[in-house]
Amino acid sequence: MDRLLARCSRWIILALLSGIFVGTPGAAHAQIFKIPHPDTTAGNAFGASVAIDGDRALIGASAENICGPNAGAAYLFERNPNDETWARVARLTPRTCVAGDFFGRSLSISGDRAVIAASGAFPSRNASNAAYVFERDPQTDTWEQVAKISSPGKAEEGSFASSVSLDGERLLITTSGDPIRHAYSGAAYIYERNDAGRWLQKARLTGSGSLSSGVFGGTGALDGDYAVVTASMYYSEKPGSVYFFERDPATDRWQEAKRIGGIEDIFISVDIAGRFALIGQSKGGAHESGLATLYERDDSGAWKLRQTLMPRVPYKSGAFGSVVSFDGENALIAGYDEQ
Repeated sequence: MDRLLARCSRWIILALLSGIFVGTPGAAHAQIFKIPHPDTTAGNAFGASVAIDGDRALIGASAENICGPNAGAAYLFERNPNDETWARVARLTPRTCVAGDFFGRSLSISGDRAVIAASGAFPSRNASNAAYVFERDPQTDTWEQVAKISSPGKAEEGSFASSVSLDGERLLITTSGDPIRHAYSGAAYIYERNDAGRWLQKARLTGSGSLSSGVFGGTGALDGDYAVVTASMYYSEKPGSVYFFERDPATDRWQEAKRIGGIEDIFISVDIAGRFALIGQSKGGAHESGLATLYERDDSGAWKLRQTLMPRVPYKSGAFGSVVSFDGENALIAGYDEQ
């Protein structure tokens, strides 16, 4: 499970879940670990973003004062298999530290590689944010910055590195569009790492729908040859969309496969694993209690609704579906307001 967001200031609670079956009501078993931030400065935004892959957890502290206010940092933790505890193994910062960069606002980890976004500009602005790639050196067991990816766009498409999603040697980076005025949509970029270690742009994805269907580019998720990108209407109280994209191995081209409309959320959360995609709708359901919808790609290549997931006890304005994470067998769904 890669994209698990949390809005905390001093610590993260990490739950290792078992016994969760999609769509099956029942008790979830969890072993809870509290991960404290060594910097106790108020407002460091520790937990602004988190990602987990196997025995590694990556946590952003996007407002930490490294070289100045809101420069940001990210912390890497590893699980000890002997006693099941989590220990900090690295503090990741960009080579060039800049105040106000909010490094760590979005991040992703896959094996011995991590991508961390510095996204400081207000979402509706075209900004030269960047995504930084870090890799673990197996000889020294240290993590080093190996690449910096900046916006390739020239047209208006909003703030670069609004979200990042890493899968091995392939990377998805979205731009935010203009969520305030709805003047323009954003874009999503696919990058791949070549044999020389360089990250090359392979595709620029945009949605087929109009701005009335949502501002494309808010959040994205990537798994192999499949990607999903959200298009929210944000604060206009209208439903948005989610776009599905697929890579054709024969042509190495990425194409839109489906658009799903009517997504009731302000900041739409999505995840994808193999032939399944999970979409959170925190303002969906009766009395905006929230829900999540599970889609499956069938043998014909069509993405179809398989199941709608709701909490056993739906709370009014409970925001169930605010954050979703999915690994193909287990679903983790959070409700902000019913905590």
